[in-house]
Amino acid sequence: MDKLHKILVPIDGSKKSFEALDRALTLAGFTHGEVTCLNVIPHVIKEGGPRTKAIDAQIISEGNILLKKASAHAGNKNAKLKTKIIRGSPGHEIIKLSQSGKFDDIIMSTTGSGSATGEMLGSVSNYVVHKSKIPVYLIK
Repeated sequence: MDKLHKILVPIDGSKKSFEALDRALTLAGFTHGEVTCLNVIPHVIKEGGPRTKAIDAQIISEGNILLKKASAHAGNKNAKLKTKIIRGSPGHEIIKLSQSGKFDDIIMSTTGSGSATGEMLGSVSNYVVHKSKIPVYLIK
């Protein structure tokens, strides 16, 4: 179980991403480990004028609200919770942080589209599963 000491959980605000956070906190609690809750936001070209700056401010605000909600959702568990916002492409940023942050595992939700039975992986989870060098646990 000592491998579940440092866990990365990408979160997008969906119910399933919060289920992934719950699982990560439970598992990290066994080792008094650490969970990092990550929200990836898109790049916004700042030279676009006042409207673009307002949209960017709103995106950042929504990301911060989401991570505050995740912190409140986590409550008092036996695991430490950190939060982080990164700009970029979700799959690429998840992989990059998982490597640079020396995480043991990634726990994330998958919401596949294009399948009536829900058997497909979403594009981000599919990318992460194929590119990750550490174990990835998917919450379906």
